[in-house]
Amino acid sequence: MGYYLIFCSYLTFYCILHSILADPFVLRDIYYKWWYRGFYVFQSLFLLIPAIYFYSKLPSEEFFHPGFAVKIFLRAVFAFALIFGIYTAKFYNNASFLGLEQIRQYLYKGTKEYDLHRELSMDGTLKYVRHPYYFSGLLLLWSRPLYIKDLVLNVVFTLYFIIGSINEERKLKNIFGKEYVDYCRNVPMLIPKFLNPYYIFRKLFKNNG
Repeated sequence: MGYYLIFCSYLTFYCILHSILADPFVLRDIYYKWWYRGFYVFQSLFLLIPAIYFYSKLPSEEFFHPGFAVKIFLRAVFAFALIFGIYTAKFYNNASFLGLEQIRQYLYKGTKEYDLHRELSMDGTLKYVRHPYYFSGLLLLWSRPLYIKDLVLNVVFTLYFIIGSINEERKLKNIFGKEYVDYCRNVPMLIPKFLNPYYIFRKLFKNNG
């Protein structure tokens, strides 16, 4: 029980710290510095090491044992989420996301500050869901075979993805204003249009009306 408490507490700490360090309103003095994004990515990966260690110390007690048909379905969902996430990467500036572009700009042009959000992208998977990486992450989490320790991991990260989406949207509304508000009206937050009952029925009624 002790390791479960440590594991859950550390994951919660990790998610809270991750959210604070991703907030330009909290860290306005350093958030756009050329070195900050690289530092943010590095510390995010580095601080996962204790979480992996605590996870490895927990017993592999089965929580959910799916039958053959359900197992095949879950594997299909996992594969879909993986492909969706990889495809999504085409529509992001991954060099900037990882902090590499900022370092390059500083070394070659002396650029000391860099804004990640220069224009609002609505291409590719972003036409169907506002946070495609979070959507993929949720499917990848919940389509795996579940041990009790995975249930703890999944619940904490699911809450983080939801809260992280809300926090990200607060930031984007401040940056892009009405353009992002209009985008939010037409594209769902976490469940894509083609899987979202509200948008499916809305389209059906619109076509039949």
